[in-house]
Amino acid sequence: MKLLSILLEAVTSPKAIFLAGPSGAGKTTMLKQLNLQGFETINVDDTYEELLKTSGLGTDFKKFTPDQIAQAAKFMSQARTATKEKEEETISNLKNIIIDAPGAASSPLLKKKQELESLGYDTFMFMTVVPPMVSLDRNSKRDRSLPPTAVIKNWEGVFKNIPTYISEFNPNIAIINNSEENFEFNPEEYIARYVEGEDKVVGKLKTPEEIVKKEKEMDMLFKNVQQLVKQKIDFDTLSSAKSKLNNFLTQ
Repeated sequence: MKLLSILLEAVTSPKAIFLAGPSGAGKTTMLKQLNLQGFETINVDDTYEELLKTSGLGTDFKKFTPDQIAQAAKFMSQARTATKEKEEETISNLKNIIIDAPGAASSPLLKKKQELESLGYDTFMFMTVVPPMVSLDRNSKRDRSLPPTAVIKNWEGVFKNIPTYISEFNPNIAIINNSEENFEFNPEEYIARYVEGEDKVVGKLKTPEEIVKKEKEMDMLFKNVQQLVKQKIDFDTLSSAKSKLNNFLTQ
């Protein structure tokens, strides 16, 4: 997008793009396809993985010893500090910025949106989504996989906030369905694979009271997800999403 790079230099307002979506939605891949130039990307995971690889730890968390897990946690703390400093410097210089913010929590994202707009930024949200079971499956294949419960809670949070984001960003928002699978969720399939099956996570032993509490929480989570997959969303095609983004960048 060399032409866009030239046009961006000609406009007066700096641009901020929020890259949102649940785990496994393909945000990083989509960002490469957009081939945006003249933007600083703010993503704590990029810095974190660089620190892990440079240290020799690598990113295969499933093979980490307890000591290596503790060391990796320190690297995450360093990554957050470095990423925050990079973001602050970018914004203070009013440079164009891409903020990787999944969107499961709307308050901090919208607060950042307001902060940027008060500084003169134009804002846009580019969101990629996938069905919950696709999110879980893609996560399980990663070296740095998250616990299944964290993934499904993240998915719930993102989808719960979609109406809010449409209201707050419209017309500067594009939402792409980055999967060919149906939007459905079967709790029994989740339990069979992630609670009882090969991808289950073995945690600390729980008391009977803790087990009952956890089961109630998961039952409520499952019901919420089953309702959210029925949500009617007008998805953009990649072509229409790029068109919206181009209009935003040149306005």
